Amino acid sequence: VASDFLGVRWKFATAYNLNVEAAGTHIENIGFFCEGATAGIYFEGDGATYGKNGHTGSSLYNCAIKGEGGILANGSDSLQIIKCQFQAKYDGNTCGIIITLDGTNVNRRPVVRGCHFIGGNGTLMDSTPIIWTGVVEDGLIADCFIGAVTGDVYINIVTAGSTGLISNIHVGVSDVSTTGIVQQSMITTGIYDSQGLQASA
Repeated sequence: VASDFLGVRWKFATAYNLNVEAAGTHIENIGFFCEGATAGIYFEGDGATYGKNGHTGSSLYNCAIKGEGGILANGSDSLQIIKCQFQAKYDGNTCGIIITLDGTNVNRRPVVRGCHFIGGNGTLMDSTPIIWTGVVEDGLIADCFIGAVTGDVYINIVTAGSTGLISNIHVGVSDVSTTGIVQQSMITTGIYDSQGLQASA
């Protein structure tokens, strides 16, 4: 059906609105309505067997994802998510980007740029909208707006030894402390709230 502001709308799935298994898949200008789904889009890889390589070289541009789960990827090899909006479910169940690791998958060169993360119908997001696990190699999170989150953690890079850059992040709260972004070894620069620029941790 027609979306309220972006192309077509894909809705009402129980597991994933879209399960991407092919490398180099590009998705653009679709609204994903994923309330009740595990995630709007699953970029799936299966490690060493390479039968499923959806997390390799794939990209998502100019999409709107509303509901719970958002984007799920088990690993990344240059996965790019650019200029997308993520809106939580009406009860605050967070819609975001989660990259997890399992088996022999890796987390190389993931990019999140120019994205917007907001609550649902006046309800705060109930958890961290960007979570990356495993050692991240040369990751980039830049030019994003993140609304208020229950628990006050906006980006969580879980594993020590990760590399890359978190830059020009605007958080919709009066004070984002240095604990609001768990960076591990990634460089942070230009973290803003309504009080102005915050120093990197």
